[in-house]
Amino acid sequence: MFSVSNYRAFRDPITIDFTKVRDYKFNDACIQSNLISKAILYGKNAVGKSNLGYALMDIRSMLLPNHSKIMGDSLGYLNAYSEESAAAFTYHFKINNREIRYYYEKRSATEIQFEELHIDNQQLFMFNFASGEGDFTNLLQYEELKHLNLDHWDNETSVTRYIITNAKLQELSILKDFNNFVSGMAFMETRSSGVAFEGPRIADKGLTRTIIEEDLVDDFTTFLNHAGINISLKKDVKPDGEKTLYFDFARPLEFVKNMSSGTRVLTALYAILRKLDEVSFLYIDEFDANLHFELAEYVLNLLIQKRNCQIFLTTHNTDLMSNKIMRPDCYFVLSFNGIVSVADATTRELREGHNLEKLYQSGEFDRTVSE
Repeated sequence: MFSVSNYRAFRDPITIDFTKVRDYKFNDACIQSNLISKAILYGKNAVGKSNLGYALMDIRSMLLPNHSKIMGDSLGYLNAYSEESAAAFTYHFKINNREIRYYYEKRSATEIQFEELHIDNQQLFMFNFASGEGDFTNLLQYEELKHLNLDHWDNETSVTRYIITNAKLQELSILKDFNNFVSGMAFMETRSSGVAFEGPRIADKGLTRTIIEEDLVDDFTTFLNHAGINISLKKDVKPDGEKTLYFDFARPLEFVKNMSSGTRVLTALYAILRKLDEVSFLYIDEFDANLHFELAEYVLNLLIQKRNCQIFLTTHNTDLMSNKIMRPDCYFVLSFNGIVSVADATTRELREGHNLEKLYQSGEFDRTVSE
């Protein structure tokens, strides 16, 4: 479960609960360990679909030093209509059959106001950066943590990051697993300038250079062909001596400079799909931007097959809202009033034979969260 408030588009708390699994007997690939593992989010323009992705990724700034930020500044970090001094974030994780609840407040992208960590319903610590007061009683019961200096804090370094970085965790090895999960969280969105990505490094030397140096040209070409892009590629040397990819035409064209916007998205998706075992949670905003609807369904089915990664996608493509692909508890609708699955947005008992797209377009799922 994840909640956020007073952050960008979200003045009031907005919550998404991945534990609200229904007893549908179809498309079980979208469910794993009784949690929603694959989901799609719909919503009108400007309701906050991108902001939800930014909010989910904010935890990386708390735990990971020198992380790459897809939103690089604090402009508009706090909700413009709110008078509250900080944005509030709550994350619930289930890791190795244990539960972690992580809550914090931030006054800006870098300035922490409050932090609290629970493991299996027991508070490990809490600290108020504004007042300098906290409770480390349970924290100091662990021998492996007693050497830590908890007397002085700046408001840009979280207590949790300090513990993970400076302690040899044994009894609290769950914190290393927690940190590894956050390290594997990733976000992708399509922009006019290209594809933006935040998360674990999936191509250390750039996408095309990685494809060339890892001898993946044929594999990448096959991926594009299966996706309906019937082209041939080859590697060659530019006049300056650098190896690069070319469209294998009678008059070869440099791939990067001449590929379509849709092919650019597919290239990024190819890189992510190859490294998806290293990704724990993936949020793709408008994953099918610049893709034909048949190609979008093809990509979606590829993502659904990836069992070890929790994936959350946004789209405006209602062709994908179908029980043939996913199930009602895995389709969500975001509005200015909150977020709700289509299964919970209607009093109708949705069955496999229902046409979810028509119901959505007719307003069946317009019920607000508060109703």
